[in-house]
Amino acid sequence: MKLVRFVSPGSVEPEFGGLIGTSVVAFSVLQEKSGMHFDFLVDSQTYLENLPESEQAARTLLDWGQQNLQEFASDVLFEQGAIRFLAPVDVAALFDFGLTPNHLRNSLETLLKYEKGNPTTEPILHAIGKSLISGTSDVSTQKPEPLPYYKCNMNSITGDQQVIPWPLYTSRLDIEPELAVIYGNSRQPVAGYCIFNDISARDVQAPEFTGGLCLTKDMACGNQLGPYLVTTDEVGDAYDQDVWVVVNGEPRFSGSTSEISHRPEAVFAWMQEICQIEPGTVFGFGTIPGCTGLDFDDFLNPGDQVEINFSRLGTLRCSFAEPQSGLAPGRWPVRASLERYLV
Repeated sequence: MKLVRFVSPGSVEPEFGGLIGTSVVAFSVLQEKSGMHFDFLVDSQTYLENLPESEQAARTLLDWGQQNLQEFASDVLFEQGAIRFLAPVDVAALFDFGLTPNHLRNSLETLLKYEKGNPTTEPILHAIGKSLISGTSDVSTQKPEPLPYYKCNMNSITGDQQVIPWPLYTSRLDIEPELAVIYGNSRQPVAGYCIFNDISARDVQAPEFTGGLCLTKDMACGNQLGPYLVTTDEVGDAYDQDVWVVVNGEPRFSGSTSEISHRPEAVFAWMQEICQIEPGTVFGFGTIPGCTGLDFDDFLNPGDQVEINFSRLGTLRCSFAEPQSGLAPGRWPVRASLERYLV
């Protein structure tokens, strides 16, 4: 089952619904036409708070809709290209975990290529590399394993088909395709999965390892989620999915979720040592190795059209806008393709 939050043509109000085939319908419409009413399908937050009963109710309504398609006019059953997708849930919190060691190793190689000789950043990167190689933990096995994460900018969450503004302080804007797990409640912790694209500015990243990933991560529209919340029964093994990235219609990167080192139980256990997890909390599980520019020193350009594909989660699309005014010279040499945007 695929669930969505969307804005329909001529409206500004978010609606919560699901897919019937490839078309989108709001649960409010399904309830009105079927005569079946469920209070916990009014929005995504109420849905998550009332799992697992709300999942069964949503499935009942969507099954009814599939069997009664003649009941729907085109102004309530939408083709996906006709609506604006929002993040698939109203996000309570967004945490990004670094659970893909091969991506981290690849990234360090590229970062060291540009930070070599820098007395401030090169030692930090070497220290991070040693930590990745050792892979040891001093924490007792009786306690949840500490797992590294950072808190994402809640003001920059967006959905599918987003135009990402190009920050004027970077010449190496990057995508980061990730598997995202959406938390439901204590009775059904994993509500489902979606794609997370953690936009990052790479040439400002190394100095921020010691002070917070601010310029690197907190730009406008920098946390893209979607297009659907896909329930666990439809996904099956979320950690056995092919991932591939298409740029301007051409295959560019590929990888697999099999490279993720930990499962939701470990993430939830560690987070619950720190705070209570609220329904609608979204966890990124780390950039898929081989699916980002930093892995290969192969970065995207303004104007590029990007499609991030997970074999059982759909396609999350974005494009990079052209800088609106002069690009500032960065810490790394400006790539030839961006020289025309310089101040």
